[in-house]
Amino acid sequence: MVLENLGRSIDKAIRKIRKLPKIDKDAINALVQDLQRSLLTSDVKVELVLDMTENIKKEAMNTALQKASRKEFIIKLVHDELIKVLGGKPAPIRINPKKKNVILLVGIQGSGKTTSIGKLSQYYKSKGFKVATLTTDTWRPGAFEQLTQLTKQLGIKCFGDPNEKNPLKIAIKETKKALNEGFDVLIVDTAGRHKEEKELMEEMKKIVKVLKPNEVILVIDGTLGQQAYSQAEEFSKATNLGSIIVTKLDGTAKGGGALSACAATNVPIRFIGVGEKIDDLDQFNPTSFVGTLLGVPDMQGLIERVQEAEIMPDSEAVKRMLKGKFTLDDLCTQLKSFKKIGKFKQVLSMMGGGNIPDVLKEDAEKNIEKWEIILNSITPEEKLQPEIIKRSRKKRIAIGSGQPYSVINKMLDQYRQMKKVMKNMAQMRKKGAKGGLPPGLDKMMKSFGGF
Repeated sequence: MVLENLGRSIDKAIRKIRKLPKIDKDAINALVQDLQRSLLTSDVKVELVLDMTENIKKEAMNTALQKASRKEFIIKLVHDELIKVLGGKPAPIRINPKKKNVILLVGIQGSGKTTSIGKLSQYYKSKGFKVATLTTDTWRPGAFEQLTQLTKQLGIKCFGDPNEKNPLKIAIKETKKALNEGFDVLIVDTAGRHKEEKELMEEMKKIVKVLKPNEVILVIDGTLGQQAYSQAEEFSKATNLGSIIVTKLDGTAKGGGALSACAATNVPIRFIGVGEKIDDLDQFNPTSFVGTLLGVPDMQGLIERVQEAEIMPDSEAVKRMLKGKFTLDDLCTQLKSFKKIGKFKQVLSMMGGGNIPDVLKEDAEKNIEKWEIILNSITPEEKLQPEIIKRSRKKRIAIGSGQPYSVINKMLDQYRQMKKVMKNMAQMRKKGAKGGLPPGLDKMMKSFGGF
Protein backbone atom coordinates (compact mmCIF):
# COMPACT_ATOMS: atom_id res chain seq x y z
CA MET A 1 0.00 0.00 0.00
CA VAL A 2 1.12 3.58 -0.67
CA LEU A 3 2.70 5.15 2.44
CA GLU A 4 2.44 1.87 4.35
CA ASN A 5 5.37 2.85 6.60
CA LEU A 6 3.53 6.06 7.48
CA GLY A 7 0.45 4.03 8.35
CA ARG A 8 2.44 1.76 10.62
CA SER A 9 4.16 4.62 12.45
CA ILE A 10 0.89 6.52 12.99
CA ASP A 11 -0.79 3.31 14.14
CA LYS A 12 2.03 2.86 16.66
CA ALA A 13 1.54 6.42 17.95
CA ILE A 14 -2.20 5.90 18.33
CA ARG A 15 -1.69 2.60 20.16
CA LYS A 16 0.38 4.49 22.74
CA ILE A 17 -2.53 6.86 23.32
CA ARG A 18 -5.01 4.00 23.68
CA LYS A 19 -2.91 2.33 26.39
CA LEU A 20 -2.64 5.41 28.58
CA PRO A 21 -4.91 5.52 31.66
CA LYS A 22 -5.23 9.30 31.34
CA ILE A 23 -4.71 11.87 28.57
CA ASP A 24 -2.73 14.92 29.64
CA LYS A 25 -0.61 17.58 27.95
CA ASP A 26 2.48 15.39 28.03
CA ALA A 27 0.64 12.58 26.24
CA ILE A 28 -0.63 14.96 23.56
CA ASN A 29 2.82 16.51 23.08
CA ALA A 30 4.30 13.03 22.68
CA LEU A 31 1.63 12.15 20.09
CA VAL A 32 2.30 15.38 18.20
CA GLN A 33 6.03 14.64 18.10
CA ASP A 34 5.40 11.10 16.82
CA LEU A 35 3.07 12.42 14.12
CA GLN A 36 5.54 15.11 13.04
CA ARG A 37 8.35 12.57 12.80
CA SER A 38 6.19 10.16 10.77
CA LEU A 39 4.90 12.77 8.32
CA LEU A 40 8.26 14.43 7.76
CA THR A 41 9.84 11.02 7.10
CA SER A 42 7.21 10.51 4.39
CA ASP A 43 8.24 13.85 2.86
CA VAL A 44 5.10 15.82 3.72
CA LYS A 45 5.82 19.55 3.57
CA VAL A 46 7.06 21.00 6.87
CA GLU A 47 4.49 23.82 6.90
CA LEU A 48 1.64 21.35 6.36
CA VAL A 49 2.92 19.11 9.15
CA LEU A 50 3.19 22.01 11.60
CA ASP A 51 -0.28 23.33 10.73
CA MET A 52 -1.83 19.87 11.06
CA THR A 53 -0.20 18.98 14.38
CA GLU A 54 -0.86 22.44 15.81
CA ASN A 55 -4.58 22.00 15.04
CA ILE A 56 -4.56 18.58 16.73
CA LYS A 57 -2.73 19.96 19.76
CA LYS A 58 -5.13 22.90 20.09
CA GLU A 59 -8.34 20.89 19.72
CA ALA A 60 -7.21 17.84 21.74
CA MET A 61 -7.31 19.54 25.13
CA ASN A 62 -9.48 22.61 24.60
CA THR A 63 -12.60 20.99 23.13
CA ALA A 64 -15.33 20.26 25.66
CA LEU A 65 -16.74 16.75 25.26
CA GLN A 66 -20.19 15.52 26.31
CA LYS A 67 -20.13 11.77 25.67
CA ALA A 68 -17.10 10.92 23.51
CA SER A 69 -13.91 9.82 25.29
CA ARG A 70 -10.85 12.03 24.99
CA LYS A 71 -8.88 9.16 23.43
CA GLU A 72 -11.40 8.51 20.67
CA PHE A 73 -11.76 12.23 20.03
CA ILE A 74 -8.00 12.61 19.53
CA ILE A 75 -7.89 9.65 17.14
CA LYS A 76 -10.72 11.25 15.13
CA LEU A 77 -8.76 14.51 15.08
CA VAL A 78 -5.75 12.71 13.57
CA HIS A 79 -8.03 11.04 11.02
CA ASP A 80 -9.74 14.29 10.01
CA GLU A 81 -6.53 16.32 9.79
CA LEU A 82 -4.88 13.71 7.57
CA ILE A 83 -7.89 13.81 5.25
CA LYS A 84 -7.62 17.60 5.11
CA VAL A 85 -3.91 17.39 4.21
CA LEU A 86 -4.72 15.00 1.36
CA GLY A 87 -7.43 17.13 -0.21
CA GLY A 88 -10.58 16.65 1.85
CA LYS A 89 -12.98 15.45 -0.86
CA PRO A 90 -12.73 13.06 -3.82
CA ALA A 91 -12.61 14.56 -7.32
CA PRO A 92 -16.12 15.21 -8.70
CA ILE A 93 -17.40 13.09 -11.60
CA ARG A 94 -16.91 14.82 -14.96
CA ILE A 95 -18.01 12.04 -17.33
CA ASN A 96 -21.60 12.19 -18.62
CA PRO A 97 -22.81 8.73 -19.75
CA LYS A 98 -25.41 10.31 -22.05
CA LYS A 99 -23.00 12.54 -23.97
CA LYS A 100 -19.69 12.48 -25.85
CA ASN A 101 -16.80 13.04 -23.47
CA VAL A 102 -13.27 14.32 -24.07
CA ILE A 103 -10.52 13.99 -21.43
CA LEU A 104 -7.24 15.81 -22.02
CA LEU A 105 -4.04 14.70 -20.25
CA VAL A 106 -1.15 17.12 -19.71
CA GLY A 107 2.17 16.91 -17.88
CA ILE A 108 5.92 17.07 -18.32
CA GLN A 109 7.80 14.43 -20.29
CA GLY A 110 8.65 11.35 -18.25
CA SER A 111 5.78 11.73 -15.78
CA GLY A 112 4.08 8.52 -16.97
CA LYS A 113 1.45 10.22 -19.10
CA THR A 114 1.28 7.65 -21.95
CA THR A 115 1.10 4.73 -19.50
CA SER A 116 -1.62 6.58 -17.56
CA ILE A 117 -3.64 6.96 -20.76
CA GLY A 118 -3.54 3.19 -21.21
CA LYS A 119 -4.64 2.63 -17.60
CA LEU A 120 -7.35 5.29 -17.84
CA SER A 121 -8.64 3.77 -21.08
CA GLN A 122 -8.88 0.35 -19.45
CA TYR A 123 -10.62 1.87 -16.42
CA TYR A 124 -13.37 3.56 -18.44
CA LYS A 125 -13.72 0.54 -20.73
CA SER A 126 -14.35 -1.62 -17.64
CA LYS A 127 -17.13 0.83 -16.71
CA GLY A 128 -18.93 0.09 -19.99
CA PHE A 129 -17.86 3.11 -22.03
CA LYS A 130 -16.79 2.88 -25.67
CA VAL A 131 -13.29 4.32 -25.33
CA ALA A 132 -10.74 5.62 -27.83
CA THR A 133 -7.46 7.48 -27.49
CA LEU A 134 -5.81 10.26 -29.48
CA THR A 135 -2.27 11.62 -29.47
CA THR A 136 -1.47 15.17 -30.52
CA ASP A 137 2.21 14.81 -29.60
CA THR A 138 4.29 15.84 -32.63
CA TRP A 139 7.45 16.51 -30.62
CA ARG A 140 8.44 13.06 -29.36
CA PRO A 141 9.53 10.57 -32.06
CA GLY A 142 7.27 7.51 -32.20
CA ALA A 143 4.61 8.96 -29.86
CA PHE A 144 1.74 7.81 -32.11
CA GLU A 145 3.23 4.32 -32.58
CA GLN A 146 3.82 3.89 -28.84
CA LEU A 147 0.26 4.79 -27.87
CA THR A 148 -1.17 2.69 -30.71
CA GLN A 149 0.82 -0.34 -29.57
CA LEU A 150 -0.24 0.12 -25.94
CA THR A 151 -3.95 0.55 -26.62
CA LYS A 152 -4.12 -2.18 -29.29
CA GLN A 153 -3.35 -4.75 -26.58
CA LEU A 154 -6.43 -3.50 -24.72
CA GLY A 155 -8.72 -3.61 -27.76
CA ILE A 156 -8.91 0.21 -27.79
CA LYS A 157 -8.57 2.27 -30.97
CA CYS A 158 -5.96 5.02 -31.18
CA PHE A 159 -6.46 8.08 -33.39
CA GLY A 160 -3.76 10.42 -34.66
CA ASP A 161 -1.81 11.43 -37.77
CA PRO A 162 1.97 10.78 -37.63
CA ASN A 163 2.42 12.71 -40.91
CA GLU A 164 0.84 15.93 -39.63
CA LYS A 165 3.13 18.31 -37.72
CA ASN A 166 0.47 20.73 -36.48
CA PRO A 167 -0.94 19.40 -33.17
CA LEU A 168 -3.94 21.76 -33.35
CA LYS A 169 -5.01 20.35 -36.72
CA ILE A 170 -4.61 16.80 -35.41
CA ALA A 171 -6.69 17.62 -32.33
CA ILE A 172 -9.60 19.09 -34.32
CA LYS A 173 -9.66 16.59 -37.20
CA GLU A 174 -9.10 13.37 -35.21
CA THR A 175 -11.46 14.31 -32.37
CA LYS A 176 -14.30 14.85 -34.86
CA LYS A 177 -13.48 11.53 -36.50
CA ALA A 178 -13.48 9.63 -33.21
CA LEU A 179 -16.74 11.11 -31.94
CA ASN A 180 -18.42 10.56 -35.32
CA GLU A 181 -17.44 6.89 -35.13
CA GLY A 182 -19.50 6.55 -31.97
CA PHE A 183 -16.88 6.61 -29.23
CA ASP A 184 -18.29 8.19 -26.09
CA VAL A 185 -15.01 8.71 -24.18
CA LEU A 186 -11.97 10.08 -26.01
CA ILE A 187 -8.74 10.35 -24.00
CA VAL A 188 -6.33 12.82 -25.59
CA ASP A 189 -2.56 12.80 -25.09
CA THR A 190 -0.49 15.99 -25.44
CA ALA A 191 3.23 16.60 -25.81
CA GLY A 192 5.19 16.46 -22.57
CA ARG A 193 6.16 19.95 -21.57
CA HIS A 194 8.00 21.79 -18.82
CA LYS A 195 6.58 24.83 -17.06
CA GLU A 196 9.42 26.93 -18.54
CA GLU A 197 8.69 25.86 -22.14
CA LYS A 198 6.37 28.71 -23.05
CA GLU A 199 5.80 27.56 -26.63
CA LEU A 200 4.51 24.17 -25.50
CA MET A 201 2.41 25.72 -22.73
CA GLU A 202 0.76 27.99 -25.31
CA GLU A 203 0.15 24.98 -27.55
CA MET A 204 -1.59 23.23 -24.65
CA LYS A 205 -3.81 26.28 -24.04
CA LYS A 206 -4.88 26.33 -27.72
CA ILE A 207 -5.75 22.62 -27.71
CA VAL A 208 -7.82 23.09 -24.57
CA LYS A 209 -9.60 26.05 -26.16
CA VAL A 210 -10.59 24.24 -29.37
CA LEU A 211 -11.49 20.86 -27.84
CA LYS A 212 -13.31 22.20 -24.75
CA PRO A 213 -12.68 18.92 -22.86
CA ASN A 214 -14.88 17.72 -20.03
CA GLU A 215 -11.76 17.67 -17.94
CA VAL A 216 -8.05 18.47 -18.12
CA ILE A 217 -6.06 15.99 -16.00
CA LEU A 218 -2.51 16.71 -14.93
CA VAL A 219 -0.18 13.68 -14.65
CA ILE A 220 2.55 14.09 -12.02
CA ASP A 221 5.44 11.79 -11.14
CA GLY A 222 4.95 10.73 -7.52
CA THR A 223 8.68 10.39 -6.90
CA LEU A 224 9.05 14.18 -7.15
CA GLY A 225 7.93 14.64 -3.58
CA GLN A 226 7.29 18.24 -2.57
CA GLN A 227 8.43 19.51 -5.98
CA ALA A 228 5.08 18.28 -7.29
CA TYR A 229 3.57 21.45 -5.84
CA SER A 230 5.34 23.85 -8.22
CA GLN A 231 4.40 21.70 -11.23
CA ALA A 232 0.75 21.49 -10.23
CA GLU A 233 0.67 25.21 -9.49
CA GLU A 234 2.14 26.22 -12.87
CA PHE A 235 -0.16 23.98 -14.89
CA SER A 236 -3.10 25.18 -12.83
CA LYS A 237 -2.25 28.79 -13.74
CA ALA A 238 -1.96 27.88 -17.44
CA THR A 239 -5.27 26.05 -17.75
CA ASN A 240 -8.33 25.05 -15.77
CA LEU A 241 -7.22 21.74 -14.28
CA GLY A 242 -10.00 19.39 -13.25
CA SER A 243 -7.93 16.80 -11.39
CA ILE A 244 -4.56 15.11 -11.00
CA ILE A 245 -3.16 11.61 -11.51
CA VAL A 246 -0.13 10.89 -9.32
CA THR A 247 2.01 8.10 -10.80
CA LYS A 248 4.79 5.79 -9.58
CA LEU A 249 3.56 5.53 -6.00
CA ASP A 250 4.45 1.85 -5.64
CA GLY A 251 7.05 1.67 -2.89
CA THR A 252 8.24 5.28 -3.04
CA ALA A 253 9.14 7.17 0.16
CA LYS A 254 8.18 10.43 -1.57
CA GLY A 255 4.49 9.56 -1.71
CA GLY A 256 3.48 11.82 1.16
CA GLY A 257 5.19 14.80 -0.41
CA ALA A 258 3.58 14.33 -3.82
CA LEU A 259 0.06 13.67 -2.51
CA SER A 260 0.04 16.53 -0.01
CA ALA A 261 1.68 18.92 -2.47
CA CYS A 262 -0.93 18.24 -5.14
CA ALA A 263 -3.74 18.61 -2.63
CA ALA A 264 -2.29 21.96 -1.52
CA THR A 265 -2.98 23.38 -5.00
CA ASN A 266 -6.73 22.81 -4.40
CA VAL A 267 -6.89 20.53 -7.44
CA PRO A 268 -8.32 17.13 -6.40
CA ILE A 269 -6.36 13.93 -6.98
CA ARG A 270 -8.50 11.58 -9.08
CA PHE A 271 -6.25 8.53 -9.44
CA ILE A 272 -2.95 7.20 -8.14
CA GLY A 273 -0.71 4.83 -10.07
CA VAL A 274 0.38 1.99 -7.79
CA GLY A 275 2.25 -0.32 -10.16
CA GLU A 276 3.26 -1.09 -13.73
CA LYS A 277 0.32 -3.32 -14.69
CA ILE A 278 -2.58 -1.89 -16.69
CA ASP A 279 -4.96 -2.34 -13.73
CA ASP A 280 -2.65 -0.63 -11.23
CA LEU A 281 -4.66 2.59 -11.16
CA ASP A 282 -6.64 3.32 -8.01
CA GLN A 283 -9.37 5.89 -7.57
CA PHE A 284 -8.25 8.32 -4.89
CA ASN A 285 -10.69 9.08 -2.11
CA PRO A 286 -8.97 10.91 0.79
CA THR A 287 -11.35 9.47 3.39
CA SER A 288 -10.94 5.86 2.26
CA PHE A 289 -7.21 6.33 1.76
CA VAL A 290 -6.69 7.65 5.29
CA GLY A 291 -8.97 4.97 6.72
CA THR A 292 -6.86 2.28 5.06
CA LEU A 293 -3.68 4.07 6.16
CA LEU A 294 -4.83 3.92 9.79
CA GLY A 295 -5.99 0.30 9.54
CA VAL A 296 -9.71 1.13 9.37
CA PRO A 297 -11.32 -1.21 6.82
CA ASP A 298 -12.41 0.37 3.53
CA MET A 299 -15.39 -1.94 3.19
CA GLN A 300 -17.19 0.21 0.64
CA GLY A 301 -14.20 0.10 -1.69
CA LEU A 302 -13.86 -3.64 -1.23
CA ILE A 303 -17.54 -4.18 -1.94
CA GLU A 304 -17.24 -2.27 -5.21
CA ARG A 305 -14.22 -4.33 -6.27
CA VAL A 306 -16.03 -7.58 -5.44
CA GLN A 307 -19.08 -6.50 -7.45
CA GLU A 308 -16.96 -5.46 -10.44
CA ALA A 309 -15.18 -8.82 -10.40
CA GLU A 310 -18.59 -10.57 -10.14
CA ILE A 311 -17.45 -12.60 -7.15
CA MET A 312 -20.29 -13.95 -5.03
CA PRO A 313 -18.87 -15.21 -1.71
CA ASP A 314 -20.57 -18.14 -0.02
CA SER A 315 -22.92 -16.61 2.56
CA GLU A 316 -22.43 -19.42 5.10
CA ALA A 317 -18.65 -19.04 4.91
CA VAL A 318 -18.94 -15.28 5.41
CA LYS A 319 -21.24 -15.74 8.40
CA ARG A 320 -18.79 -18.17 9.96
CA MET A 321 -15.77 -15.92 9.32
CA LEU A 322 -17.52 -12.85 10.74
CA LYS A 323 -18.00 -14.86 13.93
CA GLY A 324 -14.21 -15.20 14.07
CA LYS A 325 -14.11 -18.77 12.74
CA PHE A 326 -11.59 -19.10 9.93
CA THR A 327 -10.13 -22.37 8.60
CA LEU A 328 -7.28 -23.24 6.24
CA ASP A 329 -9.82 -24.07 3.54
CA ASP A 330 -11.29 -20.59 3.96
CA LEU A 331 -7.82 -19.09 3.54
CA CYS A 332 -7.22 -20.77 0.19
CA THR A 333 -10.73 -19.97 -1.08
CA GLN A 334 -10.40 -16.30 -0.16
CA LEU A 335 -6.94 -15.93 -1.69
CA LYS A 336 -8.14 -17.33 -5.01
CA SER A 337 -11.05 -14.87 -4.96
CA PHE A 338 -8.78 -11.95 -4.10
CA LYS A 339 -6.69 -12.61 -7.20
CA LYS A 340 -9.75 -11.70 -9.28
CA ILE A 341 -10.32 -8.47 -7.35
CA GLY A 342 -6.80 -7.03 -7.34
CA LYS A 343 -3.43 -7.22 -5.67
CA PHE A 344 -3.63 -9.18 -2.43
CA LYS A 345 -1.73 -6.43 -0.56
CA GLN A 346 -4.30 -3.82 -1.61
CA VAL A 347 -7.31 -5.99 -0.80
CA LEU A 348 -5.92 -6.94 2.61
CA SER A 349 -5.28 -3.27 3.40
CA MET A 350 -8.89 -2.45 2.52
CA MET A 351 -9.96 -5.15 5.00
CA GLY A 352 -7.92 -3.55 7.77
CA GLY A 353 -4.84 -5.77 7.51
CA GLY A 354 -2.49 -3.03 6.36
CA ASN A 355 -0.03 -3.73 9.16
CA ILE A 356 0.62 -7.32 8.14
CA PRO A 357 4.26 -7.51 7.00
CA ASP A 358 4.78 -7.09 3.25
CA VAL A 359 6.75 -10.31 3.02
CA LEU A 360 3.74 -12.32 4.16
CA LYS A 361 1.41 -10.61 1.67
CA GLU A 362 3.85 -11.19 -1.18
CA ASP A 363 4.28 -14.83 -0.16
CA ALA A 364 0.51 -15.19 -0.32
CA GLU A 365 0.38 -14.01 -3.93
CA LYS A 366 3.30 -16.19 -5.02
CA ASN A 367 2.40 -19.38 -3.21
CA ILE A 368 -1.33 -19.93 -3.69
CA GLU A 369 -0.83 -22.90 -6.05
CA LYS A 370 1.71 -24.50 -3.70
CA TRP A 371 -0.68 -24.00 -0.80
CA GLU A 372 -3.44 -25.81 -2.64
CA ILE A 373 -1.13 -28.82 -3.05
CA ILE A 374 -0.27 -28.68 0.67
CA LEU A 375 -3.95 -28.48 1.63
CA ASN A 376 -4.59 -31.70 -0.26
CA SER A 377 -2.12 -33.40 2.10
CA ILE A 378 -3.74 -32.01 5.25
CA THR A 379 -6.45 -33.97 7.06
CA PRO A 380 -9.95 -32.49 7.66
CA GLU A 381 -9.15 -32.38 11.39
CA GLU A 382 -5.98 -30.35 10.73
CA LYS A 383 -7.84 -27.93 8.46
CA LEU A 384 -10.31 -27.19 11.24
CA GLN A 385 -7.62 -27.05 13.95
CA PRO A 386 -4.35 -25.84 12.36
CA GLU A 387 -2.84 -25.35 15.83
CA ILE A 388 -2.35 -29.15 16.09
CA ILE A 389 0.02 -29.11 13.09
CA LYS A 390 3.34 -29.62 14.88
CA ARG A 391 6.70 -31.04 13.75
CA SER A 392 5.63 -34.65 13.11
CA ARG A 393 2.55 -33.60 11.17
CA LYS A 394 4.55 -31.10 9.12
CA LYS A 395 6.94 -33.91 8.18
CA ARG A 396 4.03 -36.02 6.90
CA ILE A 397 2.55 -33.03 5.01
CA ALA A 398 5.93 -32.19 3.45
CA ILE A 399 6.37 -35.77 2.19
CA GLY A 400 2.79 -35.93 0.88
CA SER A 401 2.86 -32.56 -0.90
CA GLY A 402 6.47 -32.49 -2.03
CA GLN A 403 6.79 -29.00 -0.55
CA PRO A 404 9.54 -27.81 1.85
CA TYR A 405 8.95 -26.91 5.47
CA SER A 406 9.48 -23.22 4.66
CA VAL A 407 6.43 -23.08 2.36
CA ILE A 408 4.28 -24.96 4.90
CA ASN A 409 5.37 -22.55 7.66
CA LYS A 410 4.68 -19.50 5.50
CA MET A 411 1.19 -20.76 4.74
CA LEU A 412 0.49 -21.27 8.44
CA ASP A 413 1.91 -17.81 9.24
CA GLN A 414 -0.40 -16.26 6.63
CA TYR A 415 -3.33 -18.20 8.05
CA ARG A 416 -2.69 -16.84 11.54
CA GLN A 417 -2.42 -13.26 10.25
CA MET A 418 -5.66 -13.57 8.28
CA LYS A 419 -7.42 -15.07 11.28
CA LYS A 420 -6.49 -11.96 13.27
CA VAL A 421 -8.09 -9.80 10.58
CA MET A 422 -11.28 -11.88 10.73
CA LYS A 423 -11.35 -11.61 14.53
CA ASN A 424 -11.10 -7.83 14.26
CA MET A 425 -14.05 -7.82 11.87
CA ALA A 426 -15.98 -10.04 14.28
CA GLN A 427 -15.31 -7.57 17.10
CA MET A 428 -16.54 -4.72 14.89
CA ARG A 429 -19.70 -6.68 14.31
CA LYS A 430 -20.27 -7.10 18.06
CA LYS A 431 -19.80 -3.38 18.59
CA GLY A 432 -22.28 -2.82 15.78
CA ALA A 433 -24.96 -4.62 17.77
CA LYS A 434 -24.86 -1.71 20.21
CA GLY A 435 -23.89 1.33 18.18
CA GLY A 436 -24.58 0.35 14.59
CA LEU A 437 -22.14 -1.16 12.13
CA PRO A 438 -19.92 0.97 9.91
CA PRO A 439 -21.89 1.72 6.69
CA GLY A 440 -19.64 -0.34 4.42
CA LEU A 441 -19.60 -3.41 6.66
CA ASP A 442 -23.34 -3.15 7.23
CA LYS A 443 -23.90 -3.10 3.45
CA MET A 444 -21.61 -6.07 2.92
CA MET A 445 -23.39 -8.12 5.56
CA LYS A 446 -26.80 -7.30 4.13
CA SER A 447 -25.62 -8.36 0.69
CA PHE A 448 -24.79 -11.80 2.16
CA GLY A 449 -28.31 -12.41 3.38
CA GLY A 450 -29.02 -9.81 6.04
CA PHE A 451 -27.34 -11.62 8.95
